[in-house]
Amino acid sequence: MLPHHTTCTTADPDAAAAFFKSAWGADGRIDGLDPDHPIRLSRMEIGEVSVTDAELPSTLKFETGEWSCYLVTQVKAGNARIGTNARAEQCAAGDVVLAVRPGRPCWAQTEDAELSVAALVPEALLRITGDLAADGGSAVRFTSARPRSPAAAAQWETTVGYVTSTLTGVRCPDDAALVVGGAVSLLASTLLHVFPNTYADAQPVEQPQVSAPLVRQAIDYIQDNCARDISMSDIAAAINVTPRAVQYMFRRHLDTTPMAYLRRVRLDRAHRDLLAADPSHDTVSAIATRWGFAHTGRFSQVYRAEFGESPSVTLHG
Repeated sequence: MLPHHTTCTTADPDAAAAFFKSAWGADGRIDGLDPDHPIRLSRMEIGEVSVTDAELPSTLKFETGEWSCYLVTQVKAGNARIGTNARAEQCAAGDVVLAVRPGRPCWAQTEDAELSVAALVPEALLRITGDLAADGGSAVRFTSARPRSPAAAAQWETTVGYVTSTLTGVRCPDDAALVVGGAVSLLASTLLHVFPNTYADAQPVEQPQVSAPLVRQAIDYIQDNCARDISMSDIAAAINVTPRAVQYMFRRHLDTTPMAYLRRVRLDRAHRDLLAADPSHDTVSAIATRWGFAHTGRFSQVYRAEFGESPSVTLHG
């Protein structure tokens, strides 16, 4: 699985609609296209995530049918009204909005806008929540299209930038599974953190019953499977409890989350491999990617914070 890049520069309404259909599976139309000022769309897709940069000159109107994904739009320049025809969010440069939710149509009007559009399928949230709806999708319901705070909006922007650079850097299919899985989990957890929703904001009625042996089983499962792309649901299924119970037991006994613990295990494995590596032919980048850290700069930061030295120092002894 490698990143798939597509671009579209057009002032033809049919070609623009065809791009939307191919990229997101949404039927619709675009009004206001000017032959002298075509729109430009550049899209990167891998796995359950896509990020599209859109340059939309002049004044345009978009109407589509139902979408099958979450779509978060960051306005980089210009103005936009995005949402449904009845409840569109007015956005200016710097604003972030949850523009589309699965099963809903979309209406938008843009004025000389530049947008960054990140799409995430509902199944990606199951990596974090494990909560299923009756139709098999995510049971999470978002209660606002706006971020919780300006800091939360900034976190979304930072995360999308990191995910984009990480996924764009995937070059080898053998290394893709952990990298893509980690990026999808990061984007899904950030979506839950940034926008108010019924999962993150739920008030627990009673705490799930967990025991120390179950924590040990969960740790053993993570240790044994850290080289695979595993999710919260996988950990929960392995020890026969709910994903929420897994979250609770890690918070109670280890003061962390299961996915953060998994990331620490992978960091430890990378540290071990760097200590054992031969600097004449092994590289920091290759070892980091092996354990799901495709963004070498970010890997170096978290590695130094954990082990007190850069990975290159560890590699060269």
